[in-house]
Amino acid sequence: MKIVEEIGVPALFEQTAEECVELAHVCMKLARKLRQENPTPIDIPDIMSKLDEETADVMLCLNILRHEGYLADVEYMDKIMHRKELRWIERLEEWKK
Repeated sequence: MKIVEEIGVPALFEQTAEECVELAHVCMKLARKLRQENPTPIDIPDIMSKLDEETADVMLCLNILRHEGYLADVEYMDKIMHRKELRWIERLEEWKK
């Protein structure tokens, strides 16, 4: 059974967005914990476990979208990521001046 055949493309995009939000929440919680600001009772190993889980959920959705033809191939996205990484480094270097 293909997931997209059961739920449809719009629902797949909704699921992807939902999983991205859940990943964002875990990242924010981890940042709070690492900065030791705004205390949270969850310890770092539990947050890291949740980070892995939510990352896997996002990657699963993205993989399905890619297989369905809604995302570019991995090599093209690698080029985009490389370009953006260089730009990010450049901005950091400018910021340090």
